[in-house]
Amino acid sequence: MDRQANIDPPPTPEDARKATAEQRELQEKLEHQDDDPDGPGLHQSRRDLPDESTR
Repeated sequence: MDRQANIDPPPTPEDARKATAEQRELQEKLEHQDDDPDGPGLHQSRRDLPDESTR
């Protein structure tokens, strides 16, 4: 068995800190996997809601 093949790590990308397009696409899917497209209030962001804390 070739022991050297098991020791050498795979080559490191130029900048391993940057996400690839495939990783970004997967992350986007994971972040929205439980979203309900027909759910109430999905067309609103927190900036669109009235601030009622000053009453």
